[in-house]
Amino acid sequence: MRTQTKRLHPALRMQAAWRLLEPGAKGTVASVMKRYDMTERELKSACQDFLNQNFKKDRSWNPAWDDELVIHHPVDTAVMVDIGNGAEKGSDIDLMFDPDFDSVNGMLHVRWTSDDVLALCEGIPYRVLEILRDSKPGDELYQEAIEMADSQIFKMMCSAYGIDADSVLLKALNITKADI
Repeated sequence: MRTQTKRLHPALRMQAAWRLLEPGAKGTVASVMKRYDMTERELKSACQDFLNQNFKKDRSWNPAWDDELVIHHPVDTAVMVDIGNGAEKGSDIDLMFDPDFDSVNGMLHVRWTSDDVLALCEGIPYRVLEILRDSKPGDELYQEAIEMADSQIFKMMCSAYGIDADSVLLKALNITKADI
């Protein structure tokens, strides 16, 4: 247990909180405290700040992010590590130029329009198929894509765009030669 308090970067505080709060999170209080070198009190405070959207607002804060329709998306931990280490991955560099990316808090603050939601829903079936194509049966990512393709929400999205979800899933399984 740590006795001396050191200030943790706001983005790391938000990542720590998200590791506990994310639906289906695998982190435990003890594991998150150890990973981020935090006390239980600090972790509880970070979770409260996350839930209450108490973000550090410095000179780079965009006042538009305070709009009640803005949704605050935590940036994936691996992406934030890559950014911190200066990795030259295309997706990380694109994120750095996104005007809604908040590097201080490790968040992407997005005001979703109806068109954005429709585009997302329309793109999910294609993204699932890309994942199935680019991964191997038995891989964790492949399994997640199969679960998504077999979900009710996936079937509803496909139906909304005139796609036969069951046919797509069967063809994808056949093409990838999955033994499921």
